[in-house]
Amino acid sequence: MPTAALHAIPGVLAACARLLLAVVALVAALPAAAAASATHELCVRGSGIGFNRIAHLTLEVKGPDEAAVAAVAVIAPRLGATLVNRRHWNGEAAEVFGAPYDAELCGEAVAPALAATLDLGEAEARELAASATRSGGGTTKPPTAGPAAPAKPNAGCKRAAQPAGAPDDDLVRDAQGNVQYRVVRVHYATNRKETAATAAPDERFGGDRGPLAFGVAEVTVPRSHCIGALEAPSILRLEFRADPARHVVLAGVKPLTHDAWRAEIAKRATGLGNPGILAFIHGYNVRFADAARRAGQLANDLGFAGSTVLFSWPSRGGLVEYTVDEQAAEWSITDMKDVLASLATVAPGVPVYVIAHSMGNRVLARGFKALIDEDATKRRAFKQIVMAAPDIDADVFRREIGPAILGRGGPRVTLYASSNDKALVASRNLHGGYKRLGESGDAIVVMRDLDTVDASMVSTEFLGHSYFGDSSTVMSDLIYVIQQSLPPQERTRFALEPVRAAMGLYWRFKTQ
Repeated sequence: MPTAALHAIPGVLAACARLLLAVVALVAALPAAAAASATHELCVRGSGIGFNRIAHLTLEVKGPDEAAVAAVAVIAPRLGATLVNRRHWNGEAAEVFGAPYDAELCGEAVAPALAATLDLGEAEARELAASATRSGGGTTKPPTAGPAAPAKPNAGCKRAAQPAGAPDDDLVRDAQGNVQYRVVRVHYATNRKETAATAAPDERFGGDRGPLAFGVAEVTVPRSHCIGALEAPSILRLEFRADPARHVVLAGVKPLTHDAWRAEIAKRATGLGNPGILAFIHGYNVRFADAARRAGQLANDLGFAGSTVLFSWPSRGGLVEYTVDEQAAEWSITDMKDVLASLATVAPGVPVYVIAHSMGNRVLARGFKALIDEDATKRRAFKQIVMAAPDIDADVFRREIGPAILGRGGPRVTLYASSNDKALVASRNLHGGYKRLGESGDAIVVMRDLDTVDASMVSTEFLGHSYFGDSSTVMSDLIYVIQQSLPPQERTRFALEPVRAAMGLYWRFKTQ
């Protein structure tokens, strides 16, 4: 070999060495490729006391081989829900649920889009997989410290938690991406006469009687909403029109056929953990728009994740129309029975929770009695019935209605009564001095299988009649009734205390 060539070898070797080092460095900088991977599009939900969130999750799973990755597919929904709770929700959810992606339950307009990658070699992956496998039905229940005590009524405005989304809610944002309000879907059934198909949402249904009709109403709840409030425009604040960024507003009404109505309710009631149905029946002197607004506010404040249903009977919405409303309530009993029957059969195993207020309790109680007289097995679909400030003759309830609807494998029934309810005092005077079921005091109604709660200690508005929806204290107690089905003796560590009287045991809110 020529001498010049021999002298060039060290330089060539050095150049090759430098090139090799550069290649090694480049390869090292590249992400390691897994032997196999799979992507799952999921809907995940987390729930707990005062906590309800939903997200659209794109979960990429990487593993050493295709068999390992394929094995994870079976538990991917539960795995993804557990992962989101840990990484994004700070473990606040007491229960988590996962399911394959569904645009209606978990679309981009409904829930935030999250992405996560999980390497099966990670210790966290093994732990999550073990946790998800142990839980059945798509549910994981991490340990929790227990629910917090409810807010005191005079503690000021308690803002409702702003969830990342909920199955029936859109999050509406401004140009900067800030949430302004949520849109809660309320599925209505009404026997009010329709005024005109082209009427504004507030005027779509009046106070006259009509055929039973079905549809969905969109109710906006502002980001600034306070739990227990039904925000509306106020002339004192120089507010002359409803603003969804500041008020609870009925924004839209869309009619549906009965079959389509049932299908939508079933999908939302059974998806992501079978959260069920929350039905609301309003009282006297309530317009359709205000009934829909109250139903949306209740669903929002209770953190209810399933379908929200409103039964709106033809109240005239006027203070001097009491006797007209009484006749309309009686006329509506058959339609109420038919709606309850429809909800009881919308899907197998769906729990139904019902809240009725004031005169609406006459419609509910009589309708429910007619339902179980017709088919007693349907009572099993109803898990909780809440009778708030019921404007029912107390003696009639004791003798006729209560014995027919209480117990026998049916729903747990909670009665909220108050001695400060001026509206019920007026009703008593109008009915010859006969006490109403929603009044407390010495003649408070206490019966077997009825959870009677005296709400006289709760601060309310002037008439003291709408405390079920206007008080954060009562709302907090309702959360435990609806979300956890806790009996009153298990709610004593929060707000209730027992009262042992001659008529029997009942409960009352503690002095605040």
